[in-house]
Amino acid sequence: MCFSFEVSISTFIVTWGISLYLLNKKLDKHQQRNIIFLMILSSIQIVDAVLWYIKMKKNRINYIVTSFILPGILSLQALHNVFIRNDNKNDFISIMTIMGCVYLFYRFNGYSKTLCNNYFASPVWGSNEIKLWEFILFAIFIFYPDWKMLLGITVILFPAIHIFAGGAYGSLWCAVANMIAFYYLYKY
Repeated sequence: MCFSFEVSISTFIVTWGISLYLLNKKLDKHQQRNIIFLMILSSIQIVDAVLWYIKMKKNRINYIVTSFILPGILSLQALHNVFIRNDNKNDFISIMTIMGCVYLFYRFNGYSKTLCNNYFASPVWGSNEIKLWEFILFAIFIFYPDWKMLLGITVILFPAIHIFAGGAYGSLWCAVANMIAFYYLYKY
């Protein structure tokens, strides 16, 4: 969980560093697509870093980052997985993906705030806690057909975040990005 400016920036640097290192190796097309996806996934840490840097003040920067940049990066995750990694040709899935992206811009319109109930608190994007069904549906959009990754995140990581942080689930991408980066570093 990204509970500070330093952790968010560090996660971004480590994940992008590993990704750039791996992209300079002789990877096949599938592996390259996975690394690019990881780079998109970890870019959310820049959003969190900016929010931490401005101390979640309800200002224009918070609004722009929360309402446009955040859903833009989240949309890229879904679009990349569906149309690039999986080369989708199914019209129903295409429509659902586009509707999901539009929903992200609606869902996160507003300001982010901090969840101040403990040390592990992360930003609550759009000042409205992400519902479990939203998180699971989004995880399906960005990880399908990688069932191992999908199950690991929804069965192990979601409950752990709930137990330790008590909310602000969106920033768990920090933990996910790091886990995936080190997994790819080991695997590739």
